[in-house]
Amino acid sequence: KQMSPEILTVVEQEANHNGTSFLERFTESLHYYSTLFDSLESSGGGDGGVGGGAAVNGGVDVGVNGGGVSPVSSEDRFMSEVYLGKQICNVVACEGVDRVERHETLTQWKTRLDSAGFEAVHLGSNAFKQASMLLALFAGGDGYRVVEEDGCLMLGWHTRPLITTSAWKIR
Repeated sequence: KQMSPEILTVVEQEANHNGTSFLERFTESLHYYSTLFDSLESSGGGDGGVGGGAAVNGGVDVGVNGGGVSPVSSEDRFMSEVYLGKQICNVVACEGVDRVERHETLTQWKTRLDSAGFEAVHLGSNAFKQASMLLALFAGGDGYRVVEEDGCLMLGWHTRPLITTSAWKIR
């Protein structure tokens, strides 16, 4: 807040990996990452087929080739697995300062940012429309979904939100 930003954006994995209890983190990680890997498998990230690539570090990696979706290379798949594997190990196996992956849900971010003097800024209907259109073009629409909730966007796989995006300004 001291930096007085005009706008603050938060893009975060929609999972609570910041709990103090090992069992909590393990259970949440199991559900979150199994859903994430299911989505990657379905979109071609698991078998090298045609598909959308990997949702890694809050983004969606989609290869475009002449207007169509290109196959995910085995190198991309390998890099995604290595990256996500390190993330899982850090969330589950590390404690204290060694644990650097501390994802939190949108609800937790809303509470934290509200108490720090920020208010949510509605992303607008165009953001939702663009996200939905891109999802339909590149992910085929099967299983993936975009949901708008209180001006924030969520990318999910079936019923599980995977990534959320929100914008904030100083009150």
